[in-house]
Amino acid sequence: MGEELGGHHDLEQAVAWHQRGELTQAESLYRKVLHQHPQHPEALRLLGVLLQQTGHLEAAVALLNQALAVRPGWTEAHVNLGQGLMALERWPEAEYHWHQACQSRPDWAEAHFFHGNTLVHLGRLTAAVHCYSQAVHLAPHWAEAYYNLGNTWISLNQFAEAESCYRQAVTLRPDFAAAWCNHGQVLNQLGRLQEALSCFQTVLTLEAENAVGWNGLGNVLLDMGQLEQAIAAYHRAATVSPHFAEACYNLGRALVMNDNPAAALPWYRSALASRPEFVQAHYNLGNALAALDELEASEMAYRQALHYQNDFVDAWYNLGNTLREMGRMDEAMAAYDQALNHRPHFPEALFGKGVLYLLAGDLTRGWPLYECRWQKQDFPHHGHSQPLWDGRPLPPQAFLLIHCEQGFGDSIQFIRFIPDAKKKSGARIVLLCPDPLRRLFATFQAVDLLVTSSQELPWCLCQIPLMSLPHTLGPPSSLIPHQDPYLSIPPPESARFHHLLPDSPRFRVGLVWRGSPTHKNDRHRSMAPRFLEGLFDIPGVQYFSLQLEPPREDWDLGHPPRPLFDCRPLVTDFADTAAIITHLNLVISVDTSVIHLTGALGCRAWLLLPHVPDWRWQRLGETSPWYPNLRLFRQTRRGDWQEVMAKVKHELQLLLLSPPPQDHPPTSDPETRHSGTKYAFTK
Repeated sequence: MGEELGGHHDLEQAVAWHQRGELTQAESLYRKVLHQHPQHPEALRLLGVLLQQTGHLEAAVALLNQALAVRPGWTEAHVNLGQGLMALERWPEAEYHWHQACQSRPDWAEAHFFHGNTLVHLGRLTAAVHCYSQAVHLAPHWAEAYYNLGNTWISLNQFAEAESCYRQAVTLRPDFAAAWCNHGQVLNQLGRLQEALSCFQTVLTLEAENAVGWNGLGNVLLDMGQLEQAIAAYHRAATVSPHFAEACYNLGRALVMNDNPAAALPWYRSALASRPEFVQAHYNLGNALAALDELEASEMAYRQALHYQNDFVDAWYNLGNTLREMGRMDEAMAAYDQALNHRPHFPEALFGKGVLYLLAGDLTRGWPLYECRWQKQDFPHHGHSQPLWDGRPLPPQAFLLIHCEQGFGDSIQFIRFIPDAKKKSGARIVLLCPDPLRRLFATFQAVDLLVTSSQELPWCLCQIPLMSLPHTLGPPSSLIPHQDPYLSIPPPESARFHHLLPDSPRFRVGLVWRGSPTHKNDRHRSMAPRFLEGLFDIPGVQYFSLQLEPPREDWDLGHPPRPLFDCRPLVTDFADTAAIITHLNLVISVDTSVIHLTGALGCRAWLLLPHVPDWRWQRLGETSPWYPNLRLFRQTRRGDWQEVMAKVKHELQLLLLSPPPQDHPPTSDPETRHSGTKYAFTK
């Protein structure tokens, strides 16, 4: 006890120096006291506090432990040790000392507050909520305690409780910008967008350069559908704080939503420069690069995301899509399998595998997985409530509804399966098709009732999407019913165009260079009209544009004048297009509905395909089992139409030198239209 009380005057003087900020003098006197009285608890504690202040944390902790050894249960020493250990990020030890402080002084709000902080770092969030609740109970005007309690509720996904805490914090401290920010974020999460907007406006009134506030404002504006304003807010956040990864990422995401993936790339990369482990930024960078056809870079971005999070299912799936577009089919299949390892019934990956099987010509495994399209998030449901036909016979007078789906070309391609469906079901067939196909399909004998709107439908016992018929019919019907042709135009309808088209002895070639711009793969399947220019140098050819809605700039093909007749004024639907095709010698087209129409009519066509085509054209070969009258011209390098068109030009010149073939117009005899053989893909 004598040692403990000794050095009283020097200790008082040291404390005075310490309080005035004269730390060197205070440290010297503390050490003098400890030299004389090594176990002096107060000197040990105060020197420990001073060393904490000067950044000598390990030495400070050692002295504070000595003080506690001399005076066990000393609340102030537990508090000081808790602070030092928190600074050293030794969270379990810090938690112990804050717990001891709370036990010895249960009415001390600050001890409960800091105990809560250590528990948050240890992931013990429910216990942290209890500590912060004790703190605000003991100090009901402490805004920071409400703020930390709100943060912990957010971590527990308890947004209503968090909102109440933040509201209390900003009521107590109206200038508390961080609390206003978090209040706005939780209100946004709760869908109270107008209130959230007001919060962030308050933040920016308090601190005009608050990057978190600008980022939060961008989030709210995005959720309100104000995309341009959101982009401006994110840009301000990223400008104010260039290393704010979240703001850079959000700006990139908003630019992609605004159909500008190229502008998004530097912002995703800025986010990753600040936070290399930012998984979502790697993933969305991959998506943006894929949209720009920078597939090798896209692959690397997805693999980086998977490096940090190997169970990231969407990244595995999109990696599979990218590998498929690169023609690396085995690797694509492996990526889809990885996605399915982590999410076994993931419809997108199952569908992706189905497409790969179909692309390889493996119909047996492809058709069942192709049915997964109806579970995909981006695939709209058909909206028909009748039971799905399962392939079994139906009562003879029952109606079976078959409804078209996807594009016009898909309907033209798959209508060939209806005769087998009629035979197997024994029912009367009702076909619901888009109006532009109505007159064309009206000649199809297997259909008992053709309608173009749901309001025209009779009561139907079952329904089935048109492209689900191969799977439901099963082999051998699920192979390709091969009838050449299987669609026709009545002779009077075809004859009507004899006088509408130019009367020319030249070889007649129909041209289509673009598909629908809304098709998700249009940037690959369509080509710029400049690649057609070489064809116009071939003498003896009259060209007919079967392109219905080309961009205005495409018609520069007509300046200077070219042998290109615009068929648009003559066309009201696919029946008109079909009639024109029957007057042509050849159709040259990219992958659009016109190529399916030409094939179904049994007319000659040359199909221009991208490096990785749609599944129905397979990967190899110049012929198609779907349409024997079709010849395929494939890119050998991604995006290279020039090589394709050079070959087309050469082959067209050779064709013109050949003896004219004996033309056999499409038959209109209903007795022969649907007979014929089954034709399967080669595995």
